[in-house]
Amino acid sequence: MRKFVKKAAAALLAGTMAMSLAACAGFTPSGGDDKKDAPASSEAGADTGVTQAAQESREKKTIKFFHRFPDEPFNGFIESKIAEYEEAHPDIDIVVESAQNDPYKEKIKVVVGGNDAPDIFFSWCGEFSERFLRENLIMDLTPYLEADKEWKDSLMESQLVNYTKDGVTYGIPFRLDCKLFFYNTQIFEENGLKAPATWDELIEVCDKLKAAGVTPISYGNQEKWPAAHYIGSLNQMLVSDEVREKDFDPAQGEFTDPGYEEALKCYQQLIPYCNDAVNGTAADMARTNFAMGKSAMYYAELIEIPYITDLNADLDYGMFKFPVVEGPGNPDILTGVPEGFVVSSKTKYPDECIEFLKWFLGPEVGKEQAQTIGWFNASKNVTEGVNDTKLLDGYKVVNEAKIMGPWFDNALYSTTCDEYLTAASDLTNGDITPAEAMARVQKVAKEAQSLVSGQTKSE
Repeated sequence: MRKFVKKAAAALLAGTMAMSLAACAGFTPSGGDDKKDAPASSEAGADTGVTQAAQESREKKTIKFFHRFPDEPFNGFIESKIAEYEEAHPDIDIVVESAQNDPYKEKIKVVVGGNDAPDIFFSWCGEFSERFLRENLIMDLTPYLEADKEWKDSLMESQLVNYTKDGVTYGIPFRLDCKLFFYNTQIFEENGLKAPATWDELIEVCDKLKAAGVTPISYGNQEKWPAAHYIGSLNQMLVSDEVREKDFDPAQGEFTDPGYEEALKCYQQLIPYCNDAVNGTAADMARTNFAMGKSAMYYAELIEIPYITDLNADLDYGMFKFPVVEGPGNPDILTGVPEGFVVSSKTKYPDECIEFLKWFLGPEVGKEQAQTIGWFNASKNVTEGVNDTKLLDGYKVVNEAKIMGPWFDNALYSTTCDEYLTAASDLTNGDITPAEAMARVQKVAKEAQSLVSGQTKSE
């Protein structure tokens, strides 16, 4: 029988610290069936005429699978598909562990380098995964894709490219995503407003809403990462592609371009139009407030549509792209990239892991996934049977995007990211200025250059 492990966030964090002290031991979930994996006795082999070698050849291949979707109905869907795969492949035993977002980030950084690393695990594209790639901790999937043209051609190239670095494809998308402003159509109509296309129009809309006694924007930055979505979108328009690409490389990132400070000034301009206590409000509470009609707008991810529908199926809302800010950047970039799975370079069963991912992240499961939980994977032609017009509208935006932009926090080197998000939080509170925030980021980015340089020399 397959083993599913669900742990509380506190236990996960405690486990993370314990494993750090114990040199990364202990990924294997508790509650395992020791008898199941025990070799048969020599007497049993003699009685049945089956040799020990033959018995071992029939032992199941255990694949450890770690993801960050423990909530329902998402976890239930994943478990049901894995059970289905196991039934069709009796030689495969997939042991699953899951954790919430923040505990997951902490734990995966620890376990991925240990001897008990999960064989397949969720990982954001960009720097979050690319550091594992630099350390040879995840597999290069390029040879498998090149050897199976049908599989490669079945995937959306615009999404797969996000899991590619210097010609190496290291992950396969599980769900597509992007960032769009959701707006309450009833509130907009009552106030004679239309969806803004430019930054000035957004500010004008916010002014009118605030004057009418309506909270313009729901925003919760308690976890700090939501600020990165606003700031990342603004950076894309106010900093050139070339400069941002250079700064995302920890070996040469400086963040001295004046566009970064201008982006923080725009971000700061929005705060008075948001609900009170932004840094004290959780991201999911901001979503709930919007769903319940307590605000006019919410900067949301495509994958949040099922949550909003569950909260208030009667809510009538529309979507618009992040308003254009005039600058040297690229207004054609759509913020948001897919999220997916990678394969550990330490796995004993690389071929089996790949075969599972071909199916689990393929069109057959993709159609059912979209219909059941409202998440699209990167396989082509997976919208069949989806009747939710909001989901289809969002999917169309992703499908037609000229270029996708990475989640800002996942594109940054870890220490630079921590300082950027902390500075943004302080800026949100009004404790520092945009110039002071960028000075702090620049200092840590310079330190990161030395850290990466030292790592490269030691290798």
